[in-house]
Amino acid sequence: MNKAQVEGSISIGYIMDEAAKFASFYFKEGDPTLPHKEKRNEVYLDDIVDDDMFEIFKPPGKAIGAEGKRYLADNEYTAAHLYVLMNCPEVQPFIDVFVTEKRKQFPNLNDEAVNAVTEQEFPSWFEKYVCS
Repeated sequence: MNKAQVEGSISIGYIMDEAAKFASFYFKEGDPTLPHKEKRNEVYLDDIVDDDMFEIFKPPGKAIGAEGKRYLADNEYTAAHLYVLMNCPEVQPFIDVFVTEKRKQFPNLNDEAVNAVTEQEFPSWFEKYVCS
């Protein structure tokens, strides 16, 4: 620090701080030399390891707000059920089997038709396939 020109030292400090903040945008986890402040509602679940849990149920955060319960309407339940099945990596092999069967059964189906059939019929097919 230059005691004769304190203003210069202060401005250099500000410039270094700004440069570090700017450079932190290019690091995956921010600048490793700066202290890390968790953002509001930011949660790390690295310490929770449950190999039996499907990937879709390992959320990257936690719920906020008041807890509440409600029943889903039939169309909401169907949409949620389909979303879970279609987005579980563990279910993907079964989706592939289903699509292969449908393409053999109906060779003229285009991709849009296959997707529509999958959305309509896969959940009940999957239940029968797994339970048999």
